[in-house]
Amino acid sequence: MPNSFPDRPLVPVIGVDEDKCVNCHMCIAVCPVKFCIDGSGEKVSIDETLCIGCGSCVRACSQKARYIIDDADHLLEDLERGERIVAVAAPALVSSFPGRHRKFLGWLRSLGVDACFDVSFGAELTVRSYLDHIRTNDPRLVIAQPCPAIVSYVEIYRPGLIPYLAPADSPMLHTIKMIREYHPEYSRHKVVVVSPCAAKKREFEETGIGDYNVTIRSFHRILEERGVDLDHLPESDFDNPPAERAVLFSTPGGLLRTAMRDAPGIESRTRKIEGPELVYPYLDTLQSSLESGIAPLLVDCLNCEFGCNAGPGTLNHGKSPDAFERSVEDLAEERRRRYGGRAASDRAVRRRLAKVVSGRWRPGLYGRNYVDRSPDLRIREPDDARLAEIYAALLKETEKDHLNCAACGYKTCRGMAVAIHNGLNKKENCHLFRQRLIEREQTIVHEANARLYREIRQATGQVDAIRTALNRLQEDAASQFSAIEESAAAVEQMVATLGNASSIASSKRGQMDHLAEEASAGGRDMDRTVESIRKATGGMNAIDGMIASIRDVSDRTNLLAMNAAIQAARAGNAGRGFAVVAGEIRGLAETTGRNVGSITGDLSEIIAQIRDSDGMVSRTGDRIRSMSRDVVTMAGELSALVDSLAELSSGGSQVTSGIEELRNLSMGVKEVYGQMASGVGSILEMINTIAAISEETQRTVDTAGG
Repeated sequence: MPNSFPDRPLVPVIGVDEDKCVNCHMCIAVCPVKFCIDGSGEKVSIDETLCIGCGSCVRACSQKARYIIDDADHLLEDLERGERIVAVAAPALVSSFPGRHRKFLGWLRSLGVDACFDVSFGAELTVRSYLDHIRTNDPRLVIAQPCPAIVSYVEIYRPGLIPYLAPADSPMLHTIKMIREYHPEYSRHKVVVVSPCAAKKREFEETGIGDYNVTIRSFHRILEERGVDLDHLPESDFDNPPAERAVLFSTPGGLLRTAMRDAPGIESRTRKIEGPELVYPYLDTLQSSLESGIAPLLVDCLNCEFGCNAGPGTLNHGKSPDAFERSVEDLAEERRRRYGGRAASDRAVRRRLAKVVSGRWRPGLYGRNYVDRSPDLRIREPDDARLAEIYAALLKETEKDHLNCAACGYKTCRGMAVAIHNGLNKKENCHLFRQRLIEREQTIVHEANARLYREIRQATGQVDAIRTALNRLQEDAASQFSAIEESAAAVEQMVATLGNASSIASSKRGQMDHLAEEASAGGRDMDRTVESIRKATGGMNAIDGMIASIRDVSDRTNLLAMNAAIQAARAGNAGRGFAVVAGEIRGLAETTGRNVGSITGDLSEIIAQIRDSDGMVSRTGDRIRSMSRDVVTMAGELSALVDSLAELSSGGSQVTSGIEELRNLSMGVKEVYGQMASGVGSILEMINTIAAISEETQRTVDTAGG
C-alpha cells in the first residue's frame, strides 16, 4: 500500500554552527538549489522547506560550520532504556569499514540492537519493483528514486516530473517494509538506519516509515569516543538473505548493472548520471526531452558524484573511488559466486536469486506516492525594471560588468540579482561591487592621502613650534620652581619665628595676667592705705584737741602753781614746803606747756606731713589704679596678640603646606613639561614616520591605480 503524508513539512537535516561560519558563501557555490541558503546576514542560514538535503555544503565547508542533523543521541538514549530496535545498514557501510563491516554489525548487537538487515537485499526488491512497473505499465519514463535528495528536488523544483518518479519505495524502505511483512518477530521494533546521507530522514518523515537516521560518520564518532576497536570484536552477519549484484547500488550505475541481469538490453534505454553538477541541470531539461521524444526509459541517477559510497555521512571523503569501491566490488563478486556456484553463470544467479526475492516480494507492497512541494518555492522572479535597479545598485553599468564570476556563489550575475530581490543576499557580497567600491575608495584614499600629507607637513611645523614653546615653558618652570624653593625657605623661617614669638608671648601671658592681678591688688591696698591715713589724720585732729586740753590744764596748773606760790609766800615758813611743791608743779606745768608746744609743733608737722602723704597717696592710688587699668588692658591686648600669633603660626603652617604642595606641583609641572617636550618629540618623529608611510601609501596607490 503506497504511503504518503502530504501534510508533513520537510524537516531540517543540515545545521549551521554560527560560531564557525565565516560567511564565505562556499555553501551557496556548491548548493544545487542555492536559494535555500540566506546569505544576507553576517552568518548564512538555511530554509529547510527549500533545502534538498544533499549535503554538498557539508563536504565543501572547510570551516566545519555545516553538519548533518541525525538521530545518534536519541538512538543511544533509547538503547540505554532498553528500547527494542533493529538496524538497517546501507551498502555504503561496506566501503566505509572495508573488511570490517561484519565486526561493525557485531558491535551494534553489543549495544542492544536485536537484528541487522542489509539494504542491498532491499535493492534487489527495488529492481524487481521497477521492472514490474515497466513491464506492467509501459511508462514513457522512470526516474529512479533511491536518492532522497533527488526526490526532494523533483517535489520542490520540478513537480512536473513527479509522475515519472518510480512509484516504488527506495531500497531502504523496501527493506523496512520487508521486515514488517516477513519478519513478524521484529514487526514492532523501531528501526535505525545506518545511513550514508542526511536526506534519508526526509524519506522517513514523508512516508511515516523508519525511526532513526544515524550516519556512518556519527557511528564512527561514537566508536572513537568510547574507544572501541572493531578489530577486537566478533563478527556478525545480516539476518536477511544476501543480495547479489544489488550490493553495487551504492556505486554509480549500480542500479543499471543490477537491472541488466534481469532485463538484458535495458542499458540502451537507460541514462546513468550522478553528481550535483550534472544530475540537476539534467533533470531541469528532462521535461523538454520527454516532450521531444528523446528521453530515456530509465534514469539511474544519484546526487553524489561517486554514489552513496561517497555520501556526506560516510568516511570516504577525500579517498580515491578506486579504494572505497574495491571492497564493494569484492563483496559483489562473493555474492555472485554464492548464487551462481563455481561457474557463477548469470542464468544460475537469476534463477536462484529470483526464488529468494519472490519469497519477499508481492505486488502493491512496496508502492510509493510523492508530494508536490512546489508551493513552498516562494522565490519571486524580478522583472526587467527591477533587474536594472538591482544591477545599478551593484554598479553594473554595462553588459561587460556582468562578469558571471561565481564569487557570490550563484554562478551568474542574474542569480545574484534574484537572490537580492528575494532578500537572500546583499550587494556587498558581489565581487564587482566590492571591486568598484574599492576603486572609489582608492580614489578617495588617494585624495585623502594627499591632503593628509599636506596636513602632516603643517602639523610637523606646528608640533615643532609647540616643542620649542614647551622647552621655554620647561625653563620657566625650572625658574619658577627655584623661586618657589626660595619662598618656601623664607616662609618656613618666618613661620618658625612666629612660632617662637607665639611661644614667648604665650609664656608671658600668664605673667602679664598675674601682674594685672597684682596691680589690681595694689590699687586695692592703696585705697585701704589712703583710708587708714585719713583715719589717722582724724585721730591726729583728736590728739590736737587733747593737746589743747593738756595745754589748758598746763596753763591752769601753772596758774594754780602761781597762786599756790603766792599763797605759800603769804604763809611764810609754813608755806615754804608748799611753795616748793607749787614750784615743782609750776615747773611741771611749764615743762608740760613746753612739751605740749613742742608736741603741738611736731604734731602739726606730722599732720601736715600726713596730709601731704594723703595727697601723695591719693595721687599714687590714682596712678596705681590707672596703671592697673593699663596693665589689665595690656594683658587683654597681649592675650589677643598671643591668639593672633597662634593664628599666624597655624596659618603659617598652612602656608608652608600650601607652598610645599605648590613646590610639589611645580616639580610635577616641570617633569610634565619635560615629558611633554619629550612626547612632542616622539610625536614629531611619529608624524614624520606617518608622513613617510603616507608617501609610500601614495606610491602604492598610484602603482595599483596604474
